[in-house]
Amino acid sequence: MTAFAPEAFGKYYLVDKIAVGGMAEIFKAKSYSHGGFEKLLVIKRILGHLSDNDEFIEMFVDEAKISVTLQHPNIVQIYDFGRIRDNYFIAMECIEGRDIKGILRKLAERKKLLPVEFAVYIGHEMCKGLDYAHKKADNSGKCLNIVHRDISPSNVLVSWSGEVKVADFGIALASSAKHETKAGVLKGKFEYMSPEQAQGKELDARSDVFATGIILHEMLTGRRLFKTKSELQTLEKIKSVDIEPPNAINVNVPARLNEIVMKALARDPADRYADCKAVQADLLDYMYPATPDLTHESFVHFLHELFAEEMKEESDRLQESSKVALALWEGTPDLAAEPEWQEPQRTGDGTLGISQPKKLTGLTLALLVVLLGLVGYIAVMHYQAANAPVASGTCRPNRGCLTLIVKPVGSDAFPPGVQPQAFIDGALIGTGQRIFYNDIEPDKNVVVAVSADGFETNTLPPSPFSPGTDSALPLFLKPLAVPDTAPTPTPTPSTTAAPTAAAHGGSVLFSTDPFGADIYVDGVLTAKSPARWEDGHPGQHYQIRYVLAGYEVDQFDVTYPQEKDPEVDATRTLTPIARAPVGAQGTVMVSCSANFAEVYVDGNKVAPSTPAKLAIDVGTHTVLAKNPYTGVQSEKEVTVSEGKTERLLFDCK
Repeated sequence: MTAFAPEAFGKYYLVDKIAVGGMAEIFKAKSYSHGGFEKLLVIKRILGHLSDNDEFIEMFVDEAKISVTLQHPNIVQIYDFGRIRDNYFIAMECIEGRDIKGILRKLAERKKLLPVEFAVYIGHEMCKGLDYAHKKADNSGKCLNIVHRDISPSNVLVSWSGEVKVADFGIALASSAKHETKAGVLKGKFEYMSPEQAQGKELDARSDVFATGIILHEMLTGRRLFKTKSELQTLEKIKSVDIEPPNAINVNVPARLNEIVMKALARDPADRYADCKAVQADLLDYMYPATPDLTHESFVHFLHELFAEEMKEESDRLQESSKVALALWEGTPDLAAEPEWQEPQRTGDGTLGISQPKKLTGLTLALLVVLLGLVGYIAVMHYQAANAPVASGTCRPNRGCLTLIVKPVGSDAFPPGVQPQAFIDGALIGTGQRIFYNDIEPDKNVVVAVSADGFETNTLPPSPFSPGTDSALPLFLKPLAVPDTAPTPTPTPSTTAAPTAAAHGGSVLFSTDPFGADIYVDGVLTAKSPARWEDGHPGQHYQIRYVLAGYEVDQFDVTYPQEKDPEVDATRTLTPIARAPVGAQGTVMVSCSANFAEVYVDGNKVAPSTPAKLAIDVGTHTVLAKNPYTGVQSEKEVTVSEGKTERLLFDCK
C-alpha cells in the first residue's frame, strides 16, 4: 500500500486518507495557527466530478446544515463547510478509533463475540445521541423532526477512549431540509432499514429505533441479521421481520436483554419503543447494579487490548505525516489583505476606486501612541494580576491545587536520604513528604503518582481538581519486597537452586470476562484486568481476587511458574450478581474522609469511590467503605425506608 503524501487543502492540511467511495473521500487533517496551535480533524471531501450535480450538492448542504445544529457528546461535531476549488467539503470532529463494523470484524477474526455488557453500553450511548437528534428544535422551539435513516455499524464510531458517537447525517430526513426524497426512492443501507422504510412509507424516530435494534442484535450474536444473497430478498426479509431472537444464537444473552432487542425490532412501529429515550432507559435498568461509567472503564481496557497493534501503527503514521504537514504550513507565506476587502469609494470621475488610508497628523499620531500605551499597560497589569505568583500554600482562583502528605506504610518518616517525588501526568511537581502544588488545569482528569527509592509507586485513579480549592490527599508508599540475601548453597545432584524473584522469566496472565476487574494479589490491589504479572517468586502460592462491580468476587490461588514452565493463564469468567426483582427502594448517600474509598453493600462492590449515591432495596444492609491505598476500612449498618434518604459518613484515613 502506497503511503499517503500530505497535501494542502485550503487552510487545512490532509495528513492521512481514511476511506474513499464513489461520492466522497475522507481524510484526517490538521489545521495550524500561531503559537504552536494545531487541531486534528476529519475532512469529508466530495469528489470533483459531482460538483456539478445540483441534487447531490443540495443533499450535501442539507447534511452540513443539519449536523452543525447537533451539539451532543454522542454525535460527531461539524466545524466547517465550504468549497475549495472543485470540491465541496465538511470539516468535522476526528474520532480516533473504529466504527462498530470494524470492531465486529476484528472480533470475528479472533473467533470471539463482543461481551454482552459492552454491546449494551454501545447501544445505550447510541440512543442518547439519537434521542437528542430526534427531539432537536430550532431557535423558535419548533421540532426539526430529524430521522437519521442510515443507522448502521459503519455510522456508529467508537473512540479509543470509549466514546460512542453517531455519524453521517448525509441522508437524514428533517423538516428543514431543502432536498426531498422522491416517492418510491429508497435511501439507506437495505440491511439496516425498518419495514416501513423498506416499503417507502413515511418515517419517524421509530425507524431509527428499529435500526438500533438490528445493531444490538448483531453485536450480541456476531451475525448479520438481514443479510441475504440479494437486495430483493433482504427487503422481503425486513418487511416480514423474519428473525430469531438473540439468545437463539448466543445462549449467554439474558432473557431481559432479549426482550429489549425484540421490542426494538417489532414489525409494527406501534409495538416498538416510542423513542430512543425509552430504549436507553431499559438498557440502563438492565445494566444495574453496574453503571455506564463503570462499564466505560472496562470497555477502554477491552479496546486497547483488542487493537493494540493498530493503535500504535496509526499513532506512528500520524506523527510522521504531521511533521510533513507542519513543514508545508510553515513554508506558506502569510497572505496580505486582498483589495476586495477594502471599502470602495467614488473617485472624482464618478467611478468606483479603492480608498487609500488617510495620513495621520502629528497630533493624531501622538494621541494614538498614548492610547495604545495605556491599553497595553492595562493589559499587562491584568495579565500580571491573573498570573502573579501566590504565597506558598495558597490556591489560585483559576487553577486546581492539592496538598500531598506522603508517608511510608507503618512509619511516619522515610529512611535517611530517601525523598518521595510527586508527578502529575508524568511531570514532576515536587519533592518531600508534604508537597503543595497550585497549577493544575481545572476540571480535567489528571493522574497523580508518587514514588520513592525502595518503595512501590502509588498511582491514583484519574481525577479532576476544582479551581481555587485545596484537595488534601494522604498517600502511603509500600516498601518493595527485599530479596533474600542469604548465600545460596552450591548445587549438588540432589540439591535444587533456591528460587529467585523477578529475573526468572515466568509470568501470570490475569484476564477476566468482562474486562476491567480489580486484581488483588495477597490482598494488595495490583492492576486491572487484563494484565501480565511478572513480579512473583517461582513455586510460591498466591491468593488472587477479581473484584468488579455487578459481579461476584472470584477468589482462587495460583502457583507462580518456574523459569521453564509455560505462562500461567488465570483467565476467569465472572458471575453476574443475581438481581432481585425491583421493589421498594430508598437512597443511601455515602461519603468518606478519604477521596477514593470503595463502597460495598452486603459484601458486593457497588461504587469505585466516594461520595456515592446508592439506590438500595428497603431493609437493613451492611455498608463498608474501604480505602484501597491504605487498607483502612469501616463498616456500618443502615436501615433503608422507601423513598427516604440515609447519609453515612466514614473515617477512611
